[in-house]
Amino acid sequence: MRIFLSLISFPFFSRLWGHIAKIKHPGFLAKKMIYFYQTHYNINMNEYVGGLEDYTCLFNFFIRHLDPEKRPLTPNNNAIVSPADGTLINIEKIYEDKATQVKGKFYSITELVKERVDFSKGWFVATIYLSPSDYHRFHYPLSGDLKAYCHSTGSLFPVNSKGMNLIDKLFVRNERIISKFEKQGLPLYMVSVGATNVGSIKMEFISKLKRDNKWKQVKKRVKQLDEMGRFEMGSTIILLCPNELVEPSKKTINQKILVGEPIFLLK
Repeated sequence: MRIFLSLISFPFFSRLWGHIAKIKHPGFLAKKMIYFYQTHYNINMNEYVGGLEDYTCLFNFFIRHLDPEKRPLTPNNNAIVSPADGTLINIEKIYEDKATQVKGKFYSITELVKERVDFSKGWFVATIYLSPSDYHRFHYPLSGDLKAYCHSTGSLFPVNSKGMNLIDKLFVRNERIISKFEKQGLPLYMVSVGATNVGSIKMEFISKLKRDNKWKQVKKRVKQLDEMGRFEMGSTIILLCPNELVEPSKKTINQKILVGEPIFLLK
C-alpha cells in the first residue's frame, strides 16, 4: 500500500486528472462524469448554485459555489471560524514543535510553516479534512491582516485516513500554501494542504502562483468569510492559533463542521 501511495503522490498524476476533469466535449461524457461523481458521493445540490445540468465539466462541478440565499455565511467577530466544510479531525494544544497527525504519528510545525515559531506560551492546532463530497472553496477564518504567504513544493499524497496512517509527516511532505495573518498584534497561520487529485490550489490574493518555497509579503486587510481560495478536489486545512489569542470552542472531534462555525473563541 505504501508503494502505491508513493506512486500516486507524484504531482504529474494529479495534474493529469485535473486536465481530464476539464473535458467538456463530448457533452454527454462530461455529463456522465458529473452525474457519477454526484451520485457516488451523495452530494445534495440544495445548497449550491444551479443543478447538475448547469455544469459543463467535472472541474466546474468540483468548484461549485454555495447559493447565498439558501446558505448565507454570517461573520462572527468573536471567533476564528472554520474556513471550509469538512470534518474537524483534531484540536490540540502544544508547547513544543510536535503536532499529532494520527495517534502515534507526529510532524513538526516549524517544518509545516517554514519558519521558526515560539511555542513557550502554547499554540492550538486544528485540522479540517475536506472529503471529495465537500464544498471545495474556502474562506477567510477571521477579519484581520494577511501579512504573507509561502507556496511550498512537495508531493501529493492522499490525506484520507489511509494516507495519514501510513505516510510519516504527511502534511509536511505534501505541497501546500501557508498564509500568515496578524490579529491583535499576534501571528496565526492557515495551511492549505494539497492532496492526490488536487490539480492546484487557487488563492484570490495571488495573481500568479509560484512554487518556489519563498515567503512573499501581502499586507492585505481581509474580511472574515470572504472567499479566500479553492481546492480542485478534497484536501486538508490546518489552523495554528496562539494560546494568548484564543481558546477552543466546544466542537466535537471527528464531526462535520461547516464554513463559518466557530473553532476558536477570541479571548
